Amino acid sequence: MPKGLHPEIVEAFVRKHSDWIDRAGRALVRNCPETALRPSTIDLKATGETVCVRYEPAAGERSLFSRRGDLLTLHCRRPDLRDHPRLLRRWLLDEASRVLEPWVGREAERVGLAPRRVQVRLQATRWGSCSAKGTVSLNAALLLVPPELVRYLLVHELAHLEHLSHSDRYWRTVARHEPGYRVLDRELSRSWRLLPAWLLNLRRGAQS
Repeated sequence: MPKGLHPEIVEAFVRKHSDWIDRAGRALVRNCPETALRPSTIDLKATGETVCVRYEPAAGERSLFSRRGDLLTLHCRRPDLRDHPRLLRRWLLDEASRVLEPWVGREAERVGLAPRRVQVRLQATRWGSCSAKGTVSLNAALLLVPPELVRYLLVHELAHLEHLSHSDRYWRTVARHEPGYRVLDRELSRSWRLLPAWLLNLRRGAQS
C-alpha cells in the first residue's frame, strides 16, 4: 500500500477483486502444509502467552472450543482441515474481545480520550478504525503482534476521537502519547506478512 493512499481506496480495490482474492486464498490454503492450518501452538505475542492446541472430535452436532490455562481444545465436527481454521478464528475473536476491550479502557484513561463503543472483529484490510460516532473497531489478529504494536494501534485510533483525519494536528496528538510512532507504524504494517495461514480469508472467517 503506497504511503498516503487513503484506506477507502484500498477497500474499494479489495471489493472489486474479491472473487480473485477468494480463489487465490482457496488455492493457497489447498497448497499449505497441514501444520500451517492445524497448528500445535499459537503465540499470543500481545499477552506473552503460548497456547498449545489439541484437536478432538465433537461430541455433538456443533464444533466448539474450550481453553484451560495454556491448553486450547478444538472439538471439531468434521475430521478434516475445513473446521480447524474456522474454529481457530472464532476462538481468536473471542479471546481478543476479552483482552483488547479492557486494554482500550486503560489506554483511554492514559491518553484522556475515551471511545463511546469498542468492537473487536476479524478485519481483512485494517488493524483498526475509528468512526465519526466514536466507535473504535479493532482487529482480533492484534493478539498475534507484540504489545508495543498493540499499544501504538490503540493510541492511533484513540487519537482519531480528537482528529478524525490524518492531519498534522492528528499526528502531533499521536506523537504526544507515542513518541516512537513512526517506527511502530512501519513494524505494524510489516506484521501483516507474518500472520498465520489459518487466518487467511478473514471475511469468511469473520462470518462463520
